[in-house]
Amino acid sequence: MILAILVSFFLLLFLGMPIAFTMGTVTVGMLFIKDVSLELMVQRMFAGVDNFSYLALPLFILAGNIMGKGGLTTRLMRLANAIVGKLSGGLGMTAVVTSALFGAVSGSTVATTYAVGSVLGPKLKEQNYSNAFSASILGPAGVLGLIIPPSITMVILGITANISIGKLFIAGLVPGILLTALICVYVGFMAKRKGYGVIEQEKITGKEFLKICGEAFFPLMTPVFILGGIFSGLVTATEAAVLAVVYGFILAMFYGELTLNKFKEIMVTSAVTSATILIIISVANAFSYVLTANRIPAMITDFFLSYATTPLQFLLMVSVILLILGTLTEVTSLIILLSPLFMPVAMQYGIDPIHFGMVLIMNFALANITPPVGLSLIAGCSITDRNMGIEDTIPYILHIILIVAVIVLIIIFVPAISTFLPNVFG
Repeated sequence: MILAILVSFFLLLFLGMPIAFTMGTVTVGMLFIKDVSLELMVQRMFAGVDNFSYLALPLFILAGNIMGKGGLTTRLMRLANAIVGKLSGGLGMTAVVTSALFGAVSGSTVATTYAVGSVLGPKLKEQNYSNAFSASILGPAGVLGLIIPPSITMVILGITANISIGKLFIAGLVPGILLTALICVYVGFMAKRKGYGVIEQEKITGKEFLKICGEAFFPLMTPVFILGGIFSGLVTATEAAVLAVVYGFILAMFYGELTLNKFKEIMVTSAVTSATILIIISVANAFSYVLTANRIPAMITDFFLSYATTPLQFLLMVSVILLILGTLTEVTSLIILLSPLFMPVAMQYGIDPIHFGMVLIMNFALANITPPVGLSLIAGCSITDRNMGIEDTIPYILHIILIVAVIVLIIIFVPAISTFLPNVFG
């Protein structure tokens, strides 16, 4: 039975079936073989999303879309350009820093890639950046929206693995800043080596810089309100998502860039994205029931306890497993399927939940840029050149994957990077 579940699951994935339908098909098949009523699947699917905390998902998605379409991106972009635009590879660095700033506003990986790439993609071409290099910047830079708070991925992980969402948010600050800095260094090195970009000669006066900072001030206050509200105890993560929607809507109206057509587009996009994620979550809950009924979680626990004698070995093994599976399926499915399996084992090793959560988050970031199913990389390619495949980004993307992998190892070996700020503010 266990072999049938695993073979069926991976066979359907390789055939190109969407992950939600793959899990649903295997679940139905196993229930049918066991002669269990299919009503059980409906019940488990409903129970999977019958959680008040999941309201934060569509709300954060809506907030990110409002801010992306409401004029906040351009203001953050001007600030990023004022900071790094004069350096070698300045425009590429601007894309990375803007992604970090927008990630702190939207919380969405692919939304960050599209919001920043749609504006800076054409400009990168104008400054002689190759399409392959541009896609290798824009796609991976989008994962900063997954790491830097607030993060939709952290919300899903926090609910699924029963980890404090607020502490996960603040734990992502240092890794997010570190990854931003390393990618910027890489972009500057490659731009100088390949002759990409044009260094702007026009200097920004102090007065102009202050004006740019002033324009970006209110968008950058978004994570401050969210984190401040959560850690002050005034609001929950779900209520903070409501505040983010209201605040983003007010700013978009104030900037005068939110038209009726844009608002309709925002609502439709947010609804479709939210429904896609929640369908995966609901089906994954039924699939997890089948796995539990066949003692697969218990077998996984026994496997780790047998072969990983230390917490460090366990974390390295989890990272290798996620690296392999990240090439086959998208991040939401990995979170829903694996975090409930890995979390109890991590507790048996005495690993700090926040530390383990950030190890998972960084591995999910790595999965987002790993071919062939790296959604951020795919988004970076599509927004740079619709006819370009992810294979065209090699070897640039291999360099970025190596950078993210190094961050994963640093977080594994130095837990304080993840736990220091949550312990201070917690």
